[in-house]
Amino acid sequence: MNRCRFRYSIWVGTFLLILQFSIPAQEYNELTLEDSLEIAQTDNLAIQSAKQKLIAAKSQINLAQSALLPRLSANGNYTYFKDIQKSVIQADGGFGFPTPGQQGEMNQMDSPDPDNEADLIELEFGAHHNVQGTLNLTQPIFAWGRIYNNYKAAKIGYSAVEEELTSAYESLRLTVYEAFYRVLIAQEFVKVAKQSVELVELQLMIAENSFAAGVTTNFDVLRAKVQLANAKSQLIQAKNRVQTAKDSYKNILNIPLAQDISVKGSFQIQLIENKLDELISIAMTHRPEVKQSNLNEQIGEKQLSIAKTQNLPDLAFFSNYQISHSERLTEMNRIWSLGLQINVPIFDGFASRAGVKQSESTLRQIELSSKQIKSSVEFEVRSSYLALLEAKTLIDVQKETVAQAEASVSLANLQFKSGIITTVELTDAQLALLQANVNRLQAQHDYVVGLAKLEKAIGQRIQ
Repeated sequence: MNRCRFRYSIWVGTFLLILQFSIPAQEYNELTLEDSLEIAQTDNLAIQSAKQKLIAAKSQINLAQSALLPRLSANGNYTYFKDIQKSVIQADGGFGFPTPGQQGEMNQMDSPDPDNEADLIELEFGAHHNVQGTLNLTQPIFAWGRIYNNYKAAKIGYSAVEEELTSAYESLRLTVYEAFYRVLIAQEFVKVAKQSVELVELQLMIAENSFAAGVTTNFDVLRAKVQLANAKSQLIQAKNRVQTAKDSYKNILNIPLAQDISVKGSFQIQLIENKLDELISIAMTHRPEVKQSNLNEQIGEKQLSIAKTQNLPDLAFFSNYQISHSERLTEMNRIWSLGLQINVPIFDGFASRAGVKQSESTLRQIELSSKQIKSSVEFEVRSSYLALLEAKTLIDVQKETVAQAEASVSLANLQFKSGIITTVELTDAQLALLQANVNRLQAQHDYVVGLAKLEKAIGQRIQ
């Protein structure tokens, strides 16, 4: 029976071990922008570090709150004395006092004879085994707000770390946007490069047919072959840029670099109607860095208030209960006491004054840093807004440019077949179309990423 159970346990354990190693790690094939943001918020190391800071800030609140609550402590000890202190006293009259019959003869008392052991008694003071226990209670009553301000500063500090975490999320969101659309535009550039190769191949075929018919010279064929080689080189470079962009993208999302992935999305243009002044006002209200700087100012004010009260007295309530026992006692000793304790600083070597000066300087630094942060935020909003307007203008211009370039290529192909234009002119038309497509994609990319930068700059989404 026991042997069967043992074998069954071995089989179950082996199966679970194999199952554990056979479960593959999570793999990603085709990722959208929403998938990327979700993965990044879960696995990104910077976000995990910011979350740990939030846990530490929460612990700081609990630590500051504990100073408001009573302190209860207990201690006990056991002491064994191998040798007990002894003393010798006078047998007659005890401890030097006369017996009742000798009260009238105090001045005529005979001194004990130290050589006569009958006149002396040896006593032991203490006990071999001693047990003692103490219970202490202390409760602060009044400390000029030092303890409470420290608690409030810890709570404000927690809110400041929350804003820091929000700022980390916003920065990560922008980083993911940039990495995602970098891969996306690189993939689009590959498509454009493939189209260029196809156009040049068509051009080469036309040139070879024209040369075979005796319409053109061999120069057009050679030029088309050179153009095809250049187009293929650009295609190879475009594919390499895709791989580089993917590696950067996977690194941000904490995905193994060896894993093959692709992104799926489009350059969807979302127009904004907000004015610049409105966006700046939103940023000063919702930007996490601005909120955090305001909270840091409040913390500095609390710390200054604490420093100003360091040289003031504080009042506390205390109580203790003590028990002791030894083998010589018939009952255990119990002592209970309570009272008020006041601590009055008299001279601390000017430490309090130095602390106030230091807190004032720290608060001033925070205020200057806050002004600098607000100025940087305003500059970021302005530059992001202007870049977005520039990208929008380029998109409008490139729409018309691409349409014109496509019409030019169609017309150039017809003219080339008819022998009206040369291969050089056809190549120029094709290169113009290629450049127009590249510029259009780049403008769309800049607008989408610029919108993400503007949303980070104001601290909220633009509806």
